[in-house]
Amino acid sequence: MKTKNKKERRYFKLYHVLKAAAGPACHLLFGIKKEDEIRLPKEPCLVVVNHTCYFDPLIVAMSVDQPLCFVAGENLLRHRAAAFLAVDVFRSIPCSKGKMNTGTILEISRSLKAGDYVCMFAEGNITYDGATAPLAPVNGKLFRALHCTVVTVAVTGAYQVIPRWSSRLCRGRVSAKLKGVYTKEMLHNMTPEEIVERFNRDLYVEQPAAGAEKACHRGAKGIHYVLYACPECGALGKIRGKGSEIRCLECGKSWEYDGFGKIEGSRFRTIWQWNRWQIGFVRDLVEGSVNIKISDLNARLFRIADDHKRHLCESGTLMLNRVNLSVGKYVFPLEKISRMDTRNKGVVLFSMNNEDYYEISARKGFSGLMYKTFFEALKRIETNGKI
Repeated sequence: MKTKNKKERRYFKLYHVLKAAAGPACHLLFGIKKEDEIRLPKEPCLVVVNHTCYFDPLIVAMSVDQPLCFVAGENLLRHRAAAFLAVDVFRSIPCSKGKMNTGTILEISRSLKAGDYVCMFAEGNITYDGATAPLAPVNGKLFRALHCTVVTVAVTGAYQVIPRWSSRLCRGRVSAKLKGVYTKEMLHNMTPEEIVERFNRDLYVEQPAAGAEKACHRGAKGIHYVLYACPECGALGKIRGKGSEIRCLECGKSWEYDGFGKIEGSRFRTIWQWNRWQIGFVRDLVEGSVNIKISDLNARLFRIADDHKRHLCESGTLMLNRVNLSVGKYVFPLEKISRMDTRNKGVVLFSMNNEDYYEISARKGFSGLMYKTFFEALKRIETNGKI
């Protein structure tokens, strides 16, 4: 790809130097080989990838033959050094989770027109249970509106290397495979619904039966970030993992986790199955009870300013019920919350209709996914007009 100025030439040189330096480590940890490299189209394009683990940007960068500009979470910009590396060195495009991102879309369009290859993880978040989440319907309109070639790439095996809920990195066999190349003419002749359906089919990956090396046994520590409902007693927020044991603190029931994605002693053989049940369980709860609520102690509420810095607003009890989300004296009516999402293992992010943007973190053992699932179930009822 031809570059236009000295700054771009420095960027591409640095990109290739770092890629070469990281090659041996990526081969050792992820099994990525040079001969498996994906050749992207000659013209600048948008590369759409499923999001499986924290190392996905590195895995994709090592697997394609062109330097990429990644769409990354805005939390990277909260620290000066990280912001310099992310934006000025690696030319990342900031994106806010749990908020409309009109500015991000405009920046993607500018980068493509400038001749860059842009990579985005269209799910918007790392999978908790190993399965690719369906793309939002609005993505179909976005891919058409960008008027560029879109390439789909599916990453497999990375969830077993380091699932979102764990801090233990294991060796494994990770692969990134080219699934589809869609020219702007092809996308123009497809409806947004057809585009989303095709991309969902390209990117869908389920948790593999065993992708990690047998030499690295992963314990269940941190599994409460994804498993928050007990299938035996129905208690919420009481699941904990230690060693190879998963236990409910409420009823005392325990299950064995084999370290490679399988659960023994439960009617759910995988984390994916357990999480699918949780989603249905939460929907039944909110549809069947007017007084449903969940809460956690020692939560902290931050307001995220336009410069991406956090400002502490309140510390206190976090509570979500059918009407409000509250932290201490701060109360947010659900009808005025437009979006909610999570980052890292379970920090909650949400935006209001007036574009105010907030973050909630809580004590150890807090599951942000539980609050996101409840919020989506409550919003679903609000939309459908039930209860």
